[in-house]
Amino acid sequence: MKKLDNIQKLIWEHSAQVDLPSPPDKEAVWMRLSQHMDIDINQDQQRIAPPVQRFLSKFKPRITYAVALGLALIFALPIAYDSFTTETFITQKTKFQTIQLPDGSTISLNAESQIKYKKDFNTNHRSLTLSGEAYFDVQKGNTPFTINTNHGQVTVLGTSFNVRSREDGFEVGVNEGIVKVSNDAKSVILQKGQMIDVDSPIFDEKNLQNVSYGNYPDWMHEKLVCEQTPLSEVCDEIERTFGVSFKFANPSLSDITVTGVIDAQDLNTVLSTISLLTQHEFKFDGDTCTIL
Repeated sequence: MKKLDNIQKLIWEHSAQVDLPSPPDKEAVWMRLSQHMDIDINQDQQRIAPPVQRFLSKFKPRITYAVALGLALIFALPIAYDSFTTETFITQKTKFQTIQLPDGSTISLNAESQIKYKKDFNTNHRSLTLSGEAYFDVQKGNTPFTINTNHGQVTVLGTSFNVRSREDGFEVGVNEGIVKVSNDAKSVILQKGQMIDVDSPIFDEKNLQNVSYGNYPDWMHEKLVCEQTPLSEVCDEIERTFGVSFKFANPSLSDITVTGVIDAQDLNTVLSTISLLTQHEFKFDGDTCTIL
């Protein structure tokens, strides 16, 4: 035991004479360890990222295409369904068309107008939509014949009448039978020889008037019947009929009112009559007519 004590004493004396390095700074060691961990993580990400990026880049065009295709289908399906289930007739400027409906009724479609109806027309309904102007000769039937417009709804069982629904107004005139004109606010009954002619969707019995001339409607007989009609509206109708455009040398000329019956078989005749009624000349430059 004494010998062991002498050895321990000797080791202690020699170790005391050795200069040992000072212990490392704890924060510095931790910082070096963190940096080493970051380097390892970044190297691992660099080794892993390229395959992932290549995988995503491979499928990204396909994903984009699938999304675009899905959006296209969302917009296209209703249009395709509508084209398969709906009949549509559209007339351009200067064009007129006569349409025979499945129930035997006929429609004379004025220029710049549109008619739409479902292909099952005359099965359990006789409903269609009009934008523009048309003359209807409706065959009698057990199912009401309904015309939907932006200004109101026209309902009949069998009669002849004209409907005009454009941005500048709403007109319904009856040649035969009885017609009901209605919207969310009001319902009005029109008898033979009566009409309404309003510039807004608001109408009631006070707007009822008698058709003041024979051969109504005028466009069906190649006429323009004007009763204190602003020149701008007359020119709009001429544009639809003959495919020309109008300009006014002075904007106030558009407010001049016109009264009279104009033969609309020939453009020169129409313009000469307009010049006579308004006391204003006109000149042509291509397809543009300027009122002076």
